[in-house]
Amino acid sequence: MTYSHGIYVDAATDTTVRTVGEAAHAALTRSSEPTADRVTPAPTGFDVLDRVLGGGLRPTDLTLLGGAPGVGKTVAALQIARRTALDGRRCVYASFEHDHETMLGRLLALEVAEIAGEHVVDSDRLARTLIEAAAGFRSLQEVLDSDDLAARAFAALEGYQDRLVLVRGSGVETSASALDGLMRQYGRPGDLLIVDYLQRVATPAHIVDEHEQVTLVTQALKDLAMRHRVAVLALVAADWDGLRSGRLRLHHLRGSSALAYECDVAVLLNDKHHAVAKTHLAYDPVRAETFHHFVVFSVEKNRGGPAMIDLEFRKDFLHYRFDRAGEYLRERLIDDRLAGE
Repeated sequence: MTYSHGIYVDAATDTTVRTVGEAAHAALTRSSEPTADRVTPAPTGFDVLDRVLGGGLRPTDLTLLGGAPGVGKTVAALQIARRTALDGRRCVYASFEHDHETMLGRLLALEVAEIAGEHVVDSDRLARTLIEAAAGFRSLQEVLDSDDLAARAFAALEGYQDRLVLVRGSGVETSASALDGLMRQYGRPGDLLIVDYLQRVATPAHIVDEHEQVTLVTQALKDLAMRHRVAVLALVAADWDGLRSGRLRLHHLRGSSALAYECDVAVLLNDKHHAVAKTHLAYDPVRAETFHHFVVFSVEKNRGGPAMIDLEFRKDFLHYRFDRAGEYLRERLIDDRLAGE
């Protein structure tokens, strides 16, 4: 067993070396029936984003989800994790920011909204109650016994609970090698690993330069995706210039140019009110106020399909979710191009 980019590789089972003849023979003799080695993309559940990505997050791909603090990266990632589990796949969610109780509470709040829609005015109150109960500030069982909607939300969560694995990440101990071990234990081809977030993954103590740290982790996550034939979604933080800019771009992600080179897909999140050109704010200030309710998802890189496409999704952060429907953005963004179709 050898060590490469923070991942242990078993040479005895490694099948990464083939002649063209061997690859051609395998293709000719392979059945057309689906197998563990040929799996479809994992849908994100964001309808228009899945169309742009050709069905969702592809196995062996590393996808970056970037944005400023508070824009909704974890909200979107947890929605994707839930959708993956509902799809019958397993998702390993390694969070370096939130404990298990927080994640459980957010999932229950999300389920309340999925069931209630816009028809129950007290759904936000119930969501807060469930978050408090998940955190231990009140009895979860009493809440479930006293509220039918809460009980239905919990039952919905039980439908996928064993396929969503929550990992409390440590910036000291949870390395790329540790994440690789988790996928060996829990993953199978077509599953999803979510890393929240990439800059917190542990690296050897002698590596102190952030660019080198990010390069090492990014390469290791890409290797992990290819080795296990899983999709990897890594949340990434913005640098200081990105935090000061009106619109976050791929070059604003913190740490290294390796992020741009190694990833297969990069999706950047921006508050719509900050990201659109100022002419829209001045031309129709009343309509511009509605921009506060939306986040722009910009697909800036996509090796498997179209890129430089901007989408928008309505926020529902009281229930820790976005409206999954979304649509192509029609307004001009802050730099120099017309977004959307």
